[in-house]
Amino acid sequence: MNEITKKGITRRELLSSTAGAAAGAAAIATGAGPAEAAAAEVPRWGMVMDLRKCIGCRACTVSCKSENDVSLGRFRTVIQEKTHGTFPNTKKGFLPLMCNHCEGNEKDGVPPCVKACPEFPGERATFIAPNGKKIRYRSGGTYKRPDGLILVDAAQCVGCGKCIDACPYGVRSFNPYVKAGKDPTKQAADKCTMCAHRIDNGVEPSCVNTCQGRARIFGDLNDPDSNVSKLVKEHNLAKNVLLPEEGTHPQLFYVDPNNELNTLYTKRQKGKLDHFVDQIP
Repeated sequence: MNEITKKGITRRELLSSTAGAAAGAAAIATGAGPAEAAAAEVPRWGMVMDLRKCIGCRACTVSCKSENDVSLGRFRTVIQEKTHGTFPNTKKGFLPLMCNHCEGNEKDGVPPCVKACPEFPGERATFIAPNGKKIRYRSGGTYKRPDGLILVDAAQCVGCGKCIDACPYGVRSFNPYVKAGKDPTKQAADKCTMCAHRIDNGVEPSCVNTCQGRARIFGDLNDPDSNVSKLVKEHNLAKNVLLPEEGTHPQLFYVDPNNELNTLYTKRQKGKLDHFVDQIP
């Protein structure tokens, strides 16, 4: 639980990130009205994965499971590994994968997983911006928080799995130990939260904190002085995302000077969760 002191952003800066989104954009993203969205500036959290630095140690996977009490056989983040090239000129590459915390399409700003949730829009909730202002927004079984994080509320989940099927990246699964609040005969959906509980307390996500190669860079995309914003601009990463053709506008970007992203990535098969769930008998 170390503070963010050596990677260009401090705990104080994380808590006080107020380079906000425009009121209209915030209204689209959160379901809040224009007046509510204008009442406060909010950060837009994102992450950059630097493929030049990932060493495949999987410290991120272990720390994520430990931090979030992820059950046996399930993961919220993984490293996809692939050897490519022609012998003897082969190379092993590592590709970090997790929820992309998508912005959603340009029309309505709603990610496919949220749009598929029958319980969205659900209960009204309040988000406290770094400057203390309150933003009212709609939660749900799956919902988008005003700061861009895509989260699951097990209490509002019906266990239908529609969000799991709707995610083109296959990064969701059912939690075998948590019941769906609105249908206790089923299990609730689960996914990466980007350690929202840590972010809310000014601490970077666990996977970032434990990354040995410093391949994960986290910060506020609305702040032009943050490391993530600088990297996105420096390396022109706006389109350097997984499955850009899906139009989901991920907030997870990849530094990929060797153009390995498409080579390393194995697209999920419909209805299968690939690397995020081990098929344990």
